Amino acid sequence: MGCHGEREKLEDARAEQKWGYINLGDFKSTSCYSVLSYIILYIFVFISVAVYAVDLFTAANLLFFNRWSGQVKPIIDFKIARWLFAACILLSLVLLVYRWFRALRVIKSGVVVASYLDPLAVRIQSTRGFRRFLVFGALTEGRKGAEYVAFFTYFSFE
Repeated sequence: MGCHGEREKLEDARAEQKWGYINLGDFKSTSCYSVLSYIILYIFVFISVAVYAVDLFTAANLLFFNRWSGQVKPIIDFKIARWLFAACILLSLVLLVYRWFRALRVIKSGVVVASYLDPLAVRIQSTRGFRRFLVFGALTEGRKGAEYVAFFTYFSFE
């Protein structure tokens, strides 16, 4: 078994576990908090895109233009420091691409719970429509303290 044991395949999910089975029209919101949460979701998506854009700009400045944009000069030699910083930025982009591939695979499977357990898939699915956002809100609604701790632990180790 171990890490590569027999796993349940996403394609083997039953029909009632998929998005096609759910009537999104059944999910309605009477609270202004859900609308506010949906707006905050878009703000966080914008901020994360902006952070990756600034990271790319910093990596380009370091590698192509030999410029250090910070006020604090690095302790180690600039030639080494620029490659270290650029490598960290590029590694974060590689990990982002990997997370996108995983999230898109989960979304393609159509399984709601698999999407719920992947934070990037939740964001992508939620930006596809407010009703999908409400589905994830309904899944989170009835959780007690111990379940929140379990989900926090799961997402922290992911």
